[in-house]
Amino acid sequence: MDSNGNTTAQHTNGVNSAISTEDVVEEEHRLEDFHMPEWREKTRHFFVLSSAGKPIYSRHGDEAQLSTLMSAIQAIISTFADMSDPVRSMRVGTHTLVFYTSGPLYLLAVSNRSDSDELLRGELQLLHSQIVSILTSAQLTKIFEQRSNFDLRQLLGGTETIIDQLVDRMETDFTFSLGSLDTLWMRYRLRDRIGKALLASRAKSVLYAMLIADMKLVTLMRPRKHSLHPADLHLLFNMAASKNFLTGEHWTPVCFPKFNDKGFLHVYINYVTPSVALILVSADRDSFTSMTRCRLKITQDLSTDDSLQRMEDAASQRALRPSELGIPGLLQLYYRHKTLVQHFGTRFEEAVDEQQQRRIINTYQRLRLYMVKSGPNPLRIVYHKTESDTVLVWQSSAFELYAAIDPSMDVRTMIRKINVVLEWIRNEEDHLFVINAPSY
Repeated sequence: MDSNGNTTAQHTNGVNSAISTEDVVEEEHRLEDFHMPEWREKTRHFFVLSSAGKPIYSRHGDEAQLSTLMSAIQAIISTFADMSDPVRSMRVGTHTLVFYTSGPLYLLAVSNRSDSDELLRGELQLLHSQIVSILTSAQLTKIFEQRSNFDLRQLLGGTETIIDQLVDRMETDFTFSLGSLDTLWMRYRLRDRIGKALLASRAKSVLYAMLIADMKLVTLMRPRKHSLHPADLHLLFNMAASKNFLTGEHWTPVCFPKFNDKGFLHVYINYVTPSVALILVSADRDSFTSMTRCRLKITQDLSTDDSLQRMEDAASQRALRPSELGIPGLLQLYYRHKTLVQHFGTRFEEAVDEQQQRRIINTYQRLRLYMVKSGPNPLRIVYHKTESDTVLVWQSSAFELYAAIDPSMDVRTMIRKINVVLEWIRNEEDHLFVINAPSY
């Protein structure tokens, strides 16, 4: 993507134009349309179209093949708008349809699972924000004011994998619903050492500097009186995790919707180790060379005492399972630190299949929405038990905890194990979270 909002990534060594077999397979997959059984069997669909009914994005199938369907969506939304009663959701058989409109963009989520309206609407808003992060709301408005039937795919070309990745992660990653940052578990002294290197190597044009690994935050340097919203960082981390950015140096304009949805900041991305990306954010569109020098200073500093390699070692380790923490009977857990707006999560136990994992994450999402909506006297503990799953949600003034538990476990044993988890987290807090982020 260039500084004018065009969607081509800049590398210092040129753009690699080779087409891989993987790209061809992905393109063939996108050509399926809604007449095909494979398309109809998908449990969730996300669509984006313009207010004129022009296809912009579909998670499954090729947008051009879905133009008739997009026109029908536009007709439904327009009909209700004319009645001064905007459509928000529908039930059609086993499917839930949730609509979201913002300016010239219409979005629709379709699910035949137990996803709530609130959950799907939140995911549509996040999808909309990812598009805004690429183009800005001001540019979107200007484009469609000048040409209402403009084909926005011309400007989004090359970013579909970023949007696809976001949609897929929303289904299986609780991070987005928690509204907090996932942090990389590493030794406090190492994290502090890395933060000091960022601060010491800062160029004047750098507003924010951060290191991430698989959307997990290592550390973040920021101005003392300003911080970026977690939702904006989720979008940035999702972009940096895309295969488009895994090699080379990248300099691209990015809009941060919560910060300012009408303009761009400029972002430098480079993987300083195979697993860890350095991200530098600047307001100066002409500071690419300065960002490169900053990156060289950081890597040289962290290479003097093996900090770079130790960070890579921490990043390449897979998240632990509860049993590896010495807590058998727990299938998975998340802990959200309210003050820091950060969280820690484990992997699922090996015996939990993919279908059950999605069901548990969906239960977490529904229960969190339920607790958030419980008014001035919020619920503190929710114990949810079905024939197949048992989930405990517990919140205090300091934390939120979400745990999936072996259904055969009795309540007293469960409470004892949860208290063991909380004690372990208290002991490891300095290592689990970014406690003292560098600032200037």
